[in-house]
Amino acid sequence: GAGAPEGAGAGAGAQGHAQEGPGARENLTARVAAARPALPLSQRFDYASFDAGARLVAANPEAKGAHYLLKSDRDKYMLNPCSARKWVVVALSEDLKVDTLTLSNHELFSSSVHGFQLLGSKKYPTPHWLELGRFEAQDTKQTQAFPLSVPTWARYLKLRFISHHRDEHFCTLSHVGVYGTTEMDDLTATMEEQEAELEVVRRQLHSAARSGEPLGDEGADEGARREAASPGPAPADGSNA
Repeated sequence: GAGAPEGAGAGAGAQGHAQEGPGARENLTARVAAARPALPLSQRFDYASFDAGARLVAANPEAKGAHYLLKSDRDKYMLNPCSARKWVVVALSEDLKVDTLTLSNHELFSSSVHGFQLLGSKKYPTPHWLELGRFEAQDTKQTQAFPLSVPTWARYLKLRFISHHRDEHFCTLSHVGVYGTTEMDDLTATMEEQEAELEVVRRQLHSAARSGEPLGDEGADEGARREAASPGPAPADGSNA
């Protein structure tokens, strides 16, 4: 997909609350999202930074300054002849469910990334990379965000730079950012979903108790129990036998 300036078009969290009733469990994800809306990237942690323990483990041999991609220094950048087959491999400090990648290029007199491919792996080196997406960047000096259509777990990320804007001799890239959720984040989200499900059940039980009606399929079973427990019609002769 095409990139967008960071923060542009960010979706708001789901609004409102799911209705109580039989379909409430189907709305758990929306309920959790409404309670915990997504933060803008400016307020999220960049797992591809040196501060996060990320490392630049490999790059095409023509690349100079590739490690600057993991630093937030506008005056430093990775430099490549545009004719080279350009790629880098970044090692994250832990497994991450990657959901967004950002690219920045602040150099004025150079070509910038146009088309690129993102791949992921749980180990490195590896002959088997999983494609996480193909994207097109705009020719801009703003930071661009590229959300993944399917957030995916990875420890190593490989970027292949396929094409570039303009016809300068050198291609530059200033910064790469990676955003996602850790295993602890994922566990916390799962627990929140389970708590939301329990809350739905509590409200259904409370509503049923106030109305005096059984909940869901239990109504038929309760009716059958009541019918079995009620005395049958009296014998025609009036005897108790």
